[in-house]
Amino acid sequence: MVSSISLRAKPHHEALLDISEEPPQSSSVFRDLRLFPPSIKFIIWNEFCERFSFYGLKAILALFLSDRLGLSQVRSTQMFHLFTMACYASPMLGAVISDSFLGKFRTILYLSLLYAVGNWVMSMAAIPDPNPVTHKASSYSMWSTAMGFFFIAIGTGGIKPCVSAFGGDQIEFSILDGQTKERLQRIFFSAFYFAINVGAFLSMLLTPLLRANVSYAAAFGIPALLMGFAIIIFWSGRGDYVDRRAVGCFFSSFIKVIISAARPRKKESGYVTCEQVNCTGASSSAAHWLDAAKLSCSAEEVEDVKTIIRICVFLIPAPLFWCLYNQKASTWVFQAKQMNGHVSWLGNVVIRPDQMQALDPLLVLIFIPVLDQVIYPFLEKHGVAMKAIRRLLLGMLLCSVAFFTSGLLQLAIDKRITSGSIASYINTVSGSKPENKDHMGLFNLAYPNEKEEQISILWQVPQYVLLTAAEVIFSVTGLEFSYSQAPVSMKSVVQAIWHLTSAEGDLITILVVGIIGNQLSTANRSFLFAAGGIVGLVFMIWLGACFKDADNPIVEKDRGAVNSEVGVQHHVKWGSKLACRTGQ
Repeated sequence: MVSSISLRAKPHHEALLDISEEPPQSSSVFRDLRLFPPSIKFIIWNEFCERFSFYGLKAILALFLSDRLGLSQVRSTQMFHLFTMACYASPMLGAVISDSFLGKFRTILYLSLLYAVGNWVMSMAAIPDPNPVTHKASSYSMWSTAMGFFFIAIGTGGIKPCVSAFGGDQIEFSILDGQTKERLQRIFFSAFYFAINVGAFLSMLLTPLLRANVSYAAAFGIPALLMGFAIIIFWSGRGDYVDRRAVGCFFSSFIKVIISAARPRKKESGYVTCEQVNCTGASSSAAHWLDAAKLSCSAEEVEDVKTIIRICVFLIPAPLFWCLYNQKASTWVFQAKQMNGHVSWLGNVVIRPDQMQALDPLLVLIFIPVLDQVIYPFLEKHGVAMKAIRRLLLGMLLCSVAFFTSGLLQLAIDKRITSGSIASYINTVSGSKPENKDHMGLFNLAYPNEKEEQISILWQVPQYVLLTAAEVIFSVTGLEFSYSQAPVSMKSVVQAIWHLTSAEGDLITILVVGIIGNQLSTANRSFLFAAGGIVGLVFMIWLGACFKDADNPIVEKDRGAVNSEVGVQHHVKWGSKLACRTGQ
């Protein structure tokens, strides 16, 4: 079983590996990989399969809502972002369950089972054909889709903050503090994101092909199968995990500190407010308004709440990034439907609209090692430290430029004849039907008499390059930032707060699209969103200038307390091997 607080658990200090004194110049990527705890491989492979499942479903979802359920483009966009908003809002539920009741391991396991059920429900919802006259989906399909959305949103969202934090815990509580631990944590989060995008890339190629050549049911079935593999892989590592027990409800502690700090204190001459009370009870100017809560709360609780508030304030503009980024799976797919997918110089193939999304994870696989192993070290070597806040700002800027580029492309599309799009040229070929095409290649072969007036779908490549660069810089940094700044007892909660910014971004999209509707052209709507990204960038620059990295004087005390709460089931043999490799 997974280690927890039990009689079988070993003292934490026995599992810590003292490799912090390793000379920095002796490090290499391959040597670092051998230093990771054995449990990391199960977490990485689990994430690969789970993300294959999620992005495979997400890649075809906008077209499923539009083509299969008969929703309009505007309504499909709203429903798509409502689903993704739920997926990124539910991480807070998973974090509360994990940190307050079940611990990370059991939370991930139980919610993954619910997630798998949701995948199979979606596959079953796609089996009935729409009404041949009205082209509307049956009530069974509509209700089954809603049920599948609910199960998947709770499942994928609930495990999202736990998996990344669980992986970070394997390093945090297995290796002593030092440069090696910091380097391994950075490599882990990059490898974690790398696995996400390998799964996303493969699924974004495969599921659109199954959608076009087999059925939506088969396209949803493959993600369901991969989710089953994810559960099996995660369960297989149960003997190697470091699993911290639940530490209590974060919200009750948070509210307790806030109320205590805001409550007036009685004095002989009357009442004084929190600004007039310091942590010793004397009347003076407090260093922070929450310090007054230390009269009735522990210093640890107060410092944790101060950290949470500081992180939340800094992340206020982050939803504007996700508002733009998440539209690549909706707005940009509908844009690709208006473009010519025929690429004559690439073997005369047709790239389908929903397959263009596969370019994003493919570029991520290139950008992550280039940034992590080449660009960042090069800049640091020349005195340009790419701190987390600087990277977040750069990611926000690139995302806005990507959407501005998308708006320019849409202006060009609007000026062209649309008869050359995939849907149009298939219909213009006399007697031709999609099911008669050659399916032997990765992409479907184009019809020979396709019209050439339509803009090539490859003109979307520049905006994907910019958006993917923004994603790697912003998202990987955000994961690392939220974990490193979080109090020891609230890692999952802060990870959930980070993912909640994505849900808020989807909410912004839903509201803007709902209010604007068809009043603005697609191009002008893209420019509007790009301007919103610039506003978020300026706001984040201002907040970044005021932000102070977590520097909690009781961190070491927290770590000592956690040591008694963490059970480790690492094998002595593995620890001895690592000690030999590091010369200890």
